[in-house]
Amino acid sequence: MNRMMAIFGLLLVATLASFNAFAQSRSELERRLMVEDSYEAPRGRLFNEQAYLRGETYLSQYTNVIVINKSAKGPQAQTLRLYTNRQLQLSTYVSTGREDLEYISKVRGVVNKIFKGTTSSHWRHTTRGFYAIKRVHGYNYRSGESKFQMPYAMFFNETRGLAIHQVPPDLSGGEAAGEAMLGQRASSGCVRVHKAQIQTIHRAVTAAGKGSVPVLDTRTGQPKRDEYGKVRYEQGYETIVIVEEY
Repeated sequence: MNRMMAIFGLLLVATLASFNAFAQSRSELERRLMVEDSYEAPRGRLFNEQAYLRGETYLSQYTNVIVINKSAKGPQAQTLRLYTNRQLQLSTYVSTGREDLEYISKVRGVVNKIFKGTTSSHWRHTTRGFYAIKRVHGYNYRSGESKFQMPYAMFFNETRGLAIHQVPPDLSGGEAAGEAMLGQRASSGCVRVHKAQIQTIHRAVTAAGKGSVPVLDTRTGQPKRDEYGKVRYEQGYETIVIVEEY
């Protein structure tokens, strides 16, 4: 009996030690990974709708303006609005990043690499700010890392690999489970949209295509200027994404 108690005690100590090591590892990862980038905009309203509709901002030089509110609560929380030529075309619920740490153990990372899923721990974060669309893909696009489907992906933050795309049809739990979460934070950082609305957004972006657009500061939305004080322009997609949180 005493021997059994001793073995049980050793197992308990080992379990507690393992748990403490896991907690410390996770805490260290949170401290290291959950840090906002210098280019991110502050919390609050970033999009002045009335000024935009009157054509008083540089946003009007983009054919499309996509406005996303990543807030967890509030009347406009987890929504996306699409404006084309200063006319509201669409308003719908979305799912942005969970804003927590997804902890991936070494074992799970190996399994995910073989099958499907992200291979390293990361902050499931959607960055705030002003971002021009950089890449546009079709229905069959898949994530290069996790291998999950990202139909109609439109990338706006290449640094963090963030895109607007359809709810992945191959989510664990199924596409319906992902659609049921729209209106709540649920993704790894991308902006998920229902299949009934994503093609409208994708068509607007591809129809506008590329042209000469002003380069806007990601934090303020103000145009960047060259050494002579003139507004800088570049060839790019005529669609800008604004991610705000209020």
